[in-house]
Amino acid sequence: MATPKRFQTLVQLQQREGELCQVLGNLTKLPNWFHSEFLKSPKAVHLEAWLVEAIFGPGGEHIPHVECVSHTLLHVNRWDPDGEAEILICGRPYFQKDVSKLIMNLADYHRQLRVQSSEKVQHLYEEILRRRKRGP
Repeated sequence: MATPKRFQTLVQLQQREGELCQVLGNLTKLPNWFHSEFLKSPKAVHLEAWLVEAIFGPGGEHIPHVECVSHTLLHVNRWDPDGEAEILICGRPYFQKDVSKLIMNLADYHRQLRVQSSEKVQHLYEEILRRRKRGP
């Protein structure tokens, strides 16, 4: 198991397997729109780990903005940079649902970009091979 990477967030959360989310630090530092009971039932979203930084930027630099706009707190669990990541969404249930859909739509978009980029590289590689066969 890889060492977990810590991402930027408004409030650092921790979740051990089979336990509820906990705030690391002072509970009084929670945003005024967030209530501690929202930590009891986070919604989990699973996706490829590379998508986390594709969606939220390097080190999750856009996570605090998403949290402010959506009135949710996000906690990213990464097991392996080449494997799967889990994003826990804490907040009101309908906000959780909206953020979950947003993340999955952005994941689909970034997967499509990767496929298109891969196809372009393959096309360029084939073009180079054709030109080499023809000679100077």
